[in-house]
Amino acid sequence: MQNLISAILIKMAKVDSQSKDLAAQVDAQSLLMAAMCLTLKRGEHDSLSTNILKAMTAATVASKEILQSDADLLLMHINRLISITHFVEVHVEPLAETTPSLEGDRAGD
Repeated sequence: MQNLISAILIKMAKVDSQSKDLAAQVDAQSLLMAAMCLTLKRGEHDSLSTNILKAMTAATVASKEILQSDADLLLMHINRLISITHFVEVHVEPLAETTPSLEGDRAGD
């Protein structure tokens, strides 16, 4: 019985570790996409969103393996990321003006 419990606990630990790794990958990709969106010029967010929608639509039409509900969920998250970065762009001063210089920080070290 102890071996069974130990085996279950080990399996749960592996699944937890894999889950954390996957969550870290998703977070990293979200941050990367947000950073890329912040580099877009004003007005390009709509173009990016439209191009992603066209690509997702083409993929769901071309493949029966892609569920429309999955594509809609993915598109919802992508649009949320784009809208957040658009909000930041509109309501926050440009990063170059507000971010302190690393060289200036090192001088005080």
